[in-house]
Amino acid sequence: MTIARYAEKLRVPICIVLVMGSWQLIYVLGMVPAKYFPSIFAIAVAFWQMLTDGAVISAWATTFLRALIGLVGAALLGIALAIISDLSPVMARGIRYVSDVLQPIPPAAFVPMAVFMLGLGPKLYAFVIILVTVWPPYLNGVSGLASVGAVQLNTGRMFGLTNWGLLWRVKLPAAMPEVFAGIRYAATISLIAVIVSEMLAGRDGIGFMIFKKAFALRTAEVFGLMFLVGFNGVLLNGLVNLLRRGVTGWHIRMMERHE
Repeated sequence: MTIARYAEKLRVPICIVLVMGSWQLIYVLGMVPAKYFPSIFAIAVAFWQMLTDGAVISAWATTFLRALIGLVGAALLGIALAIISDLSPVMARGIRYVSDVLQPIPPAAFVPMAVFMLGLGPKLYAFVIILVTVWPPYLNGVSGLASVGAVQLNTGRMFGLTNWGLLWRVKLPAAMPEVFAGIRYAATISLIAVIVSEMLAGRDGIGFMIFKKAFALRTAEVFGLMFLVGFNGVLLNGLVNLLRRGVTGWHIRMMERHE
């Protein structure tokens, strides 16, 4: 096994050690008051105490499922909008104008409107998450569908494919690697959206726990929950990568052969 292969396998533990070592160094040097920047050991103890009462497990599952469901809904809607845009230039311009207006708005700005419209509950989370997460899959889908080469399209026509056939059997499969790049980015946004929604209008979940414990100045527990949010992000990206390998394995193998 080459040095590059070893480095690839060890990069995650090395990054974890560097982050924890830097964190502990800042604590030891007293660069930030210990009241607001606890040690790694204090964070670990506080997190373990939260684990033993079971509340954090329930909050973790609730937040993760909300982010996952919102991500799936946003990915499906984004792909559908990309297909509509590819079929109709008029619809493409209209959807693009909407995305240009809504995409820069942060998730927190949508929460009050969602509360008035939908109340507190699953509908609120689904609305906010999908509204802010749909744009990366949509934009990448539009770009991927538009970038399919003339050779591929002409080959499909030679085999007698109609426009619908070209879309489903040539253009959409060819665009999926780029679509999944958008879905990976959307995974991060979905987690941000659900945490913000839980902090502002939630009654459960990790975001709600962070909000409560921050106001109680229980900083070690807050940091422990923040690391748990980071773990959720890694888990979501891992699931997206698994699905990506199943759907676009041909593209991954091709890229690996060229490396």
